[in-house]
Amino acid sequence: MSILYVHGVAIREGDQPQWETLKRVTHGALWDEVRTALQTHVAPSVNPADPQGVDISWVYWGDLGASLAYTNQGQPEWPPPERPLTLDAAALADSLERDLRPEVLADRWPELVEVCWAIAQDAGVRAAIANVPVAAQWPVALSAVRARLDLDGAHLPQRLRLRRHQNMRRAMLDLRRPLEGFIPFFVGDALEYFTLRGTPRQPGPIAARVLAALKKSWHLSRERDEPLVIVTHSMGGQLIYDALTSFLPADPELSDLRAAVWCAAASQVGPCKALGLFLDDQTGGGTALDASPHLGYFWNVWSERDLLSFPAEGSVPGAHDTDFPLGGRSPHMAYLQRPEFYRTLAARVRVQVAREAVGKG
Repeated sequence: MSILYVHGVAIREGDQPQWETLKRVTHGALWDEVRTALQTHVAPSVNPADPQGVDISWVYWGDLGASLAYTNQGQPEWPPPERPLTLDAAALADSLERDLRPEVLADRWPELVEVCWAIAQDAGVRAAIANVPVAAQWPVALSAVRARLDLDGAHLPQRLRLRRHQNMRRAMLDLRRPLEGFIPFFVGDALEYFTLRGTPRQPGPIAARVLAALKKSWHLSRERDEPLVIVTHSMGGQLIYDALTSFLPADPELSDLRAAVWCAAASQVGPCKALGLFLDDQTGGGTALDASPHLGYFWNVWSERDLLSFPAEGSVPGAHDTDFPLGGRSPHMAYLQRPEFYRTLAARVRVQVAREAVGKG
């Protein structure tokens, strides 16, 4: 058996600059972890006589994905101006508002905007700021706004509401920070593929790499007389769908390639098909997945808890869905961390191989 794994978006190797940003979110979908799990749980179930001989490879395409000039790795930190009086009135008002907004309930933000603008233009306040040492100038400017808003004298219920708001804000920031580093690559990598995907006879760089890996895995499968199994995560599903339905039918060298099982975990294959985003939808050619000679069984694994995964039945002919029970804070990656996912995959392969043997008999 040969197992080929195709990762999704936002996967980078350690020598790339985005590695530190993305690894906190993509932990669990990294190749070393996936390979170990496939070797441990799937290979012995499929070839108990020689589990170490099972070829387990991956298609790494992260280096061909999006390269962002700037990524926001969490909330930006705005240092206070060392010399507030060097700012014009508009810039000083904006800086005051930015620093004081966390201390003010949202229903008073209109008042905050107007007070900051008034303070920034007040000649008396600017004179008071100028009369203190530079290190104290910014605190004096903030104190002027606080005094006019009577923030220090706010009554207890208002302070309690503000404290609850601040606690909630901190909690939400903890949840958002990893995603803020991930989402630009999620969108960027997908756009990179769809924009530069190419045509069935002239595949783009990512598609070409997928086809080269499929060719190698298929040759190894035939040498050992074992079935080919494809496992994809997230965006990797879209890459394989295009390969099976458009790129392979157009490549004479791969006309006999056949995967016994394709498992798409956490994929968006269903909605992409419904939206007509695949090559077979746009060119009017290709081969329908359920009629493809290149695939035996399509297992689409998604979860209601994973907002980035979707069913495929009803959109993709021949798809077989499983709503997988997931937990934890990162359900989109959790499939690849669960031993029961790999054990179920092994069972799917055994059953499919048995079905095909019965059909040939």
